[in-house]
Amino acid sequence: MAKNSIDAYGAAGKTNLLFFDPDALVLVTDKASPLYDPRVELPVSEELAKNINAYGVLQPISVIKNTETGETEVVVGRQRVKAARLANEWRRERGEKPIQVPAQVYRGERRTALTAIIGENELRESESPLGRAEKMRRLMAMGYGEDEVAIAFGCKPATVISTLALLDCCQDVQDAVESSALNLTHARRLSKLPPDEQREKVRELVTAGVGTSGHARARRQRAVMGDAKPRMKTRRLIEGELDASTGERAAALRWVLGLEAADDQPT
Repeated sequence: MAKNSIDAYGAAGKTNLLFFDPDALVLVTDKASPLYDPRVELPVSEELAKNINAYGVLQPISVIKNTETGETEVVVGRQRVKAARLANEWRRERGEKPIQVPAQVYRGERRTALTAIIGENELRESESPLGRAEKMRRLMAMGYGEDEVAIAFGCKPATVISTLALLDCCQDVQDAVESSALNLTHARRLSKLPPDEQREKVRELVTAGVGTSGHARARRQRAVMGDAKPRMKTRRLIEGELDASTGERAAALRWVLGLEAADDQPT
């Protein structure tokens, strides 16, 4: 006797999938809705559409029923739905059977759907800093605390605070962060300055970072912000200075190198 799918795969349970014509699904564009995601406005990915045209939609989306309109709205999977629609346009032109989209019913409350959107999309493929800040702001407005927002985004509460500060920055600062010319820590400090001072300081920071990256950029920009730390000298550099020093300075350098104690040892 053939085993059922649970026994065959050793699964702990199973759920039933629903299948939809992608054109029958609603992509929410109302910014006041908890189901709204700015990425719904992104252009359709032809690469994804080609993949779906060849293999179908491999990962189920999540949907919820709008009890006021009776429509089935997409909670997670907007890009898959849009790409499936495009793939079906190609298939209809060739006289082929359209693709259906597999879906699971979202079991959470409609008002908390934004956290599901974040969990599905943000933790897998993070969007722009400003986009994250807007979503964090929306969650905070819905009554979520910083700790809860941090869990939703998979980050620390301090990162939530720094990201939200970006919304208090002028456009120049936001653009610099979006282009990765400036980090969120600097943006948070700049958010406390008047707009004119923000614009002046961000120009200095961006200029300081031109032609550099990583630690080199960080050092230059810390210097602009007045946080430059003295560079630690290596033993080799100190030994070089010792060779050119005399008197008290030479004694101090020998002490730093631990040579003073060695010189005091009996022979």
